[in-house]
Amino acid sequence: WRYYKGYCYKTSNTCLTWKRAESACAVMSSGLVSVHNHEENVFIQQQHNGEKSWVGLSDVTTEGQFVWADGSPTNFTNWAPNQPNDYKNQDCVHTLGVNYGYKWNDVPCTACHNYTCKQ
Repeated sequence: WRYYKGYCYKTSNTCLTWKRAESACAVMSSGLVSVHNHEENVFIQQQHNGEKSWVGLSDVTTEGQFVWADGSPTNFTNWAPNQPNDYKNQDCVHTLGVNYGYKWNDVPCTACHNYTCKQ
């Protein structure tokens, strides 16, 4: 776990689906990371050394309405150009890493990515 500005973050390099990543975080009394400002976004993505990783944002419940799994307000997003696009039912969100300007993309929830837990 790493402490950063009032929260603890656990980075995992295990490749899991979004739902399994959320469950893995829950076992540790945490949840998939919610991101609320640019600094936190950069911090999280730097922990993954440029690799893509899940965040706790999805529009599974209502298409086009992205909400954080932890229920916190969606007061910050960092979408890549032309995203989110819901291409082929893409409902979960991953980061694209430093090489893509710390942007986000919607992808199928069944994709396999690293993830970060937050508590």
